[in-house]
Amino acid sequence: MKYFVDDDHWNVVGYAKELNKILPRFNKETSNFLKNHSFHDGKVVSLTLLNQENGITKDPTTIKMVIEQYEEGAGIYEIQWLNVRKFLMDFDITRNVYGNRPNGIVFGGRKGLDDWGYDEILPLSKRKVQHEIFLFSQTKILIHCSDIKIRKIKT
Repeated sequence: MKYFVDDDHWNVVGYAKELNKILPRFNKETSNFLKNHSFHDGKVVSLTLLNQENGITKDPTTIKMVIEQYEEGAGIYEIQWLNVRKFLMDFDITRNVYGNRPNGIVFGGRKGLDDWGYDEILPLSKRKVQHEIFLFSQTKILIHCSDIKIRKIKT
């Protein structure tokens, strides 16, 4: 993370300026969501990796995540990362522990990946972006792709 280093070092203004530069790359629904909302505290419902290889399409991998927004009535969203070039996910439930009980896994591990903490979308090149996500389970996700699409799938 460049702008959201940790709980004590957040540069929200700097990140907003950086994000505004790349918003035109995304469709209208995605840009509007990124300008006005976030998935912070949202429940990760599912994560799906699709390899749509056909021998022709370059970068045929797509990742989809379904997230239930935290705010009551905000709805359920799907985020898609298209033409994925890089995908790293570091999930280890044993890291998701209470500060005062280093051997006590939060909720006994029943929340799995847990909720969305914070994220950054940054440009990699004229065609690629990087999306870095931290979940409350201490899971780190890194995706390099050509496009991100966010859409509401249920109210």
